[in-house]
Amino acid sequence: MDTHRITRAFASLGPGLLYAAVAVGVSHLVQATRAGADFGLSMALVVIFACLMKYPGLRFGGEYAAATGKNLVVNYRQRGWLVFGLFSISQLFSMVFIIAAVSLFTSGLLQVALGFETGPVMGVFILLVLVAAMLMTGHYKVLEKSIKVIVVFFTLLTTVCMLMVVDRLDWSVSAFALPPLDVPTILFIVALVGFMPSPTDASILQSLWTVARAESEGRRASKEESRFDFNVGYITSCILAVFFLFLGTAVLFESGVEMPADNAGFARGLLEVYTSVIGDWSYYVMAITALCVMLSTALTVTDGMTRMALAIGSESLPEQDWHSDRYYNVVLIVLCLAALLVIQTLLQSFARFMDMTSVIVFFIGPFLALLNHRAIFSDEIPKDKQPGRIIRIWSIVSIVSLFLLMVVYCYYRLFVSG
Repeated sequence: MDTHRITRAFASLGPGLLYAAVAVGVSHLVQATRAGADFGLSMALVVIFACLMKYPGLRFGGEYAAATGKNLVVNYRQRGWLVFGLFSISQLFSMVFIIAAVSLFTSGLLQVALGFETGPVMGVFILLVLVAAMLMTGHYKVLEKSIKVIVVFFTLLTTVCMLMVVDRLDWSVSAFALPPLDVPTILFIVALVGFMPSPTDASILQSLWTVARAESEGRRASKEESRFDFNVGYITSCILAVFFLFLGTAVLFESGVEMPADNAGFARGLLEVYTSVIGDWSYYVMAITALCVMLSTALTVTDGMTRMALAIGSESLPEQDWHSDRYYNVVLIVLCLAALLVIQTLLQSFARFMDMTSVIVFFIGPFLALLNHRAIFSDEIPKDKQPGRIIRIWSIVSIVSLFLLMVVYCYYRLFVSG
């Protein structure tokens, strides 16, 4: 075994693990767990479908950046002002909701882990102040070093927890059959796919982090390094998504427990039900670990969305020095305040807010997947650095499938639920 090659491969991990930190958050601890709790193993095929259909569009972000040294926002601008304008408006809108959703659940875990109670707005304010302070002083290097440890530890702990409850699951074929496709089920499937295993927006973050790492190291990652890096993070996030669905089924679906409607209550209920199986001793271990994972998600999402906003600004007004720390800090604060305002004005139910955000990112996803497909197979990418024929076909099938699901959702939403 070539230990040097293995060491070099794992040393190349960076943007892929940042992706895993983005993915393993709301989609897993909230949406995948809710899917198992409400529908049992019948949503397993939906989770697997989402992971398969999202793969090409998400993977192309890092590969495009590795091949060209540019992020995807630059490519979108090259498509013309109409495409770039629609992209910019949709992203500036959705990124605020994504930060708000991640912060809302993370603040709930923060309260549970540290043992204090406050309202959702104040809880999110405290969380975002902490996140902003860490990002302003740490940025990419500190982020990457800490997340490698957190993701590995959380993966191991989650695997152990899943193995402890696996004998409680009904493994019959009928248990995996989809439930009747009524309006509430269709709406939940769309909300689940929207964040599973992450929003397609993460492809843009992947390209931004790849460029940032290339600048810090003075060299671009090779096609093989970029692909390995992303695949490790993506496969990890997909496995954990299935594990959380199994945990939600084994612990919540079988017991018939209904989760509280507020963010802190949901976090507390999630931990209490899990520890009723694993053991009371594990409550604070689970609480601190889940908090670390969600805090890493909040950090990576907020950092990534700030970088995306700066990239949009750089392509819109190139005469400005958008790469300065001053602009980074200003945009970071503006996005945090906007997320806080969204929660203050729109939050009625924790679950409904998560579903609303999931649907927003779901609608944007197929369009981004199409743009990413065009970017990676454009003339600026040498043929030897483009994905092969199988991935090209996979990408086309994925795009068509996601657009068809969007049509189904619109039909049920407009004509059946009304």
